[in-house]
Amino acid sequence: MLVLTILCGCIFMVVKYFEYSAKFEHGMLPGKFYSAHLHGYEIDGLPHIFFGVYFLMTGLHGVHVVIGLAIMLWMFVRAGRGEFGAKNYVAIENTGLYWHLVDLVWIFLFPLLYLVK
Repeated sequence: MLVLTILCGCIFMVVKYFEYSAKFEHGMLPGKFYSAHLHGYEIDGLPHIFFGVYFLMTGLHGVHVVIGLAIMLWMFVRAGRGEFGAKNYVAIENTGLYWHLVDLVWIFLFPLLYLVK
């Protein structure tokens, strides 16, 4: 299951890469770098503030996903060595708690940034 979770986390990061690339290409950047109107994209309100919050929140989440992937890979290697058992499971438990916290943050970020209009 760790391998499947790592694979899904990597797929998530690839999706974020393509999403960020499209935003950069269309000039949807934070602050003074916002120039989406040059490409025919208009958003009501203050898009430069929205994209500042968007990139900060999704970028910080992405950093935590990468950290979680590295920790899970480390747990996979340690599990392969047989380091875990009935009396030594705290590292696996904490890794799961961390990953689910990152997952829980996404449950709030997704509707906040992608579904609210």
